[in-house]
Amino acid sequence: MSQSKFIDLHIQHGDVVLDAGLNPSYLTDRAVIAQDIVHAILETGLANLLVSDRGTGVTADTQTRLKLLVEDDVRIMPGTVRIEQASLGQWWVFADTIDFGPLSAAFTGDNNA
Repeated sequence: MSQSKFIDLHIQHGDVVLDAGLNPSYLTDRAVIAQDIVHAILETGLANLLVSDRGTGVTADTQTRLKLLVEDDVRIMPGTVRIEQASLGQWWVFADTIDFGPLSAAFTGDNNA
């Protein structure tokens, strides 16, 4: 079995996810990158702007800012980031990682990734 390049605690709704034995659950590689990206988006407050905004001009600007934020991650291949609205209040980020292929992750404006 190959060794993971990235390992991190699995955080969901602001808490560490526990397994059946009440031990912390871990993520590896692509899942770590996706989690890091969602947390970065939530920490900037840009997700709240997307969810609260109904005007297309501000929404387009916020999406551009989010794309640039995601592309700043050195593990992401530049030019591959897409931000799409799945439903009212829920957004998805899609991107290709350098080492692990495509990733996707959902986020909302409630800071509970």
